[in-house]
Amino acid sequence: MKQVSDYHFYNWGKNCDCRPCNYFQPATEDELAGIISSSSKIRLTGTGHSWSTICLTSDSMVNTDLYSQVISLDKEKKQVRLQPGMKLWQLNNYLDKEGLALENLGSISKQSVAGAISTGTHGTGINYRILASQVEEFTLLTANGDRRIIHCERDKEMFDTAIVNLGALGVISEITLNVVPAFCLREQSYVANFDETIEQLDELIQENDHFKLWWFPHSDEVVVYRYTRTYESVNDSRLRQWLMEEVLSVLVYRLFLKIGQIHRDWRKNINRLLVQKFIQPLDRIEKSYKVFNVPEPPLHREVEWAFDLKVARELLQEYKRMINSSKHRINFLQEIRFSKADEYALSPSFGRDSIWLGAYNADNYGWDDLKTDFESFARGYKGRPHWGKEFTLDADYLQKAYPHFDRFNTLRRQLDPQGKFANDYIIKIFS
Repeated sequence: MKQVSDYHFYNWGKNCDCRPCNYFQPATEDELAGIISSSSKIRLTGTGHSWSTICLTSDSMVNTDLYSQVISLDKEKKQVRLQPGMKLWQLNNYLDKEGLALENLGSISKQSVAGAISTGTHGTGINYRILASQVEEFTLLTANGDRRIIHCERDKEMFDTAIVNLGALGVISEITLNVVPAFCLREQSYVANFDETIEQLDELIQENDHFKLWWFPHSDEVVVYRYTRTYESVNDSRLRQWLMEEVLSVLVYRLFLKIGQIHRDWRKNINRLLVQKFIQPLDRIEKSYKVFNVPEPPLHREVEWAFDLKVARELLQEYKRMINSSKHRINFLQEIRFSKADEYALSPSFGRDSIWLGAYNADNYGWDDLKTDFESFARGYKGRPHWGKEFTLDADYLQKAYPHFDRFNTLRRQLDPQGKFANDYIIKIFS
């Protein structure tokens, strides 16, 4: 086990930092249990890929990078058992070699598996729930030293309450995931008129296995991504991937972001240019995880909320009007995704098919005003914030937004009566 005193922690987005008095990197479950028993306060971090203050602490911080191996694979049951610090990209590569895959994924593969599950991370596709739905069981080390194995069916009420846990119930030490035979996705992406696309939204959501939109603010177009699951052979060009994912999506996009920082009124025209010139129609077949995951974006600020799918068209039309009639000058795409309703107490998709709408900006210019306006807009539509993104820690609002909020909080008090796993983030939410 590695241990560092007075470590300076930064999250991925560089908008949050802290100095824990002890920074631990355990390599075994016994080491992890020892840290729990000897520490008065603990917070967990994987890659720190959360924009919220969920990881921050001045006490003990546990990083799981060294506790990140596959424990076992049962090909007959199609289940993989692993340690919590394994990154999604590592798991994708491992499963691919075994002819397997995760059923659904989000856009980014840098997160640890436990971090993605615990914060309600999601992909897109109205017939697919958040990533936590792929968990068969997980092991939780609690504040008093108990080792609890929680199964999705055998311990259903406990599982549904604890699977999206914000690191507030204990430390996940093992995870068993259900996987599927490896498959490919046919991706069809193109630029379309924003308003016309929203009018067709219901059909687009239902007709595609997975579906999402990218809107570059201040433009009248939207980038449409339609995905169909297939077992046909890969036909995508490695040269095209390199040009798109390394040159255009990374180098050229970052160059335009820098240009937009010179004169912020240029951002409107830059966004329109990006849509028209750098997002060309595409029809390709590639391995599922390579399509789900996108190139790592530049540093940016991010909020994302989930809303009832029933208000999707009105929501998007109003959001466009709000942005275009404001003084905001946004220089980053806004992602729009969809997920199936679930039964997890702290899932933003609890009890309702959901549309996820994110507000993003690549620098801090005007960010506080944009975040404030977005949150006011989101609350008006009874949205629920993504736990790993930026949002105002308003316990009163969250208690009303999540029907089983109190059920989770009761379990938190039972498993952690002394608040060993609580930091300011947890205290403000559940006070």
